[in-house]
Amino acid sequence: MRKIISTKILAASDKNHLLQAGVSLVEYDALKIETLPFSIASDYDTYLFSSQNAVAALKQYWKNQNTAHLQQASIYCVGEKTAQGLKDLGLVVLKHFENAQQLIEFLKTQDFKSCWLHGNHVTPTLEQWLRAKGSDSYTVYLSGMNKKKFADDYSAVLFFSPRGVESFASENDLTDKTAFCIGETTASKARAHTPDVVVAKSPTSTSLVLKLIQHYKAKNES
Repeated sequence: MRKIISTKILAASDKNHLLQAGVSLVEYDALKIETLPFSIASDYDTYLFSSQNAVAALKQYWKNQNTAHLQQASIYCVGEKTAQGLKDLGLVVLKHFENAQQLIEFLKTQDFKSCWLHGNHVTPTLEQWLRAKGSDSYTVYLSGMNKKKFADDYSAVLFFSPRGVESFASENDLTDKTAFCIGETTASKARAHTPDVVVAKSPTSTSLVLKLIQHYKAKNES
């Protein structure tokens, strides 16, 4: 039985896919997330959300916000599940993007005042954009590494963010392992540790799990 490690706790449906495929799963959260109290200013027509963690922070501190204003504002975000979380709060999500780079490229064609909600670690691209635009932003959660050493008996690792790669690789050698990555930004970080990198067809946990299953099924058939 092939053993893999997931750097995020998976949904029951994704675990079931792996079980049915005969995969042995070890899972843990490579990152520790702590939400921060905040109150969003109401003088923006558009708000930008970087991740599901930003939505979780908004949900936790929902009572601090001018909710009537937020529900009338335009929302753009990164990730399908981020978009769904925002819609569940009654917010109007005009469009979601696969990664922050795609959202920034879209914003370059627009001319509205916006405010970005994100974590304490942002990509260089996002940081450059925020500085260039003089855009306002809120750090609404803290992301810290949950470092853990594993026995060297696994063949692959599921990665969901560049920071997750950093956290795992700080304690474990990936040189002869396969890194399955949720998107190209994460994959770029993983390539610094292993040449064997596979990217999901779409940036969701389920897509990543199915990619792994298909990858090993093709290997077994060849």
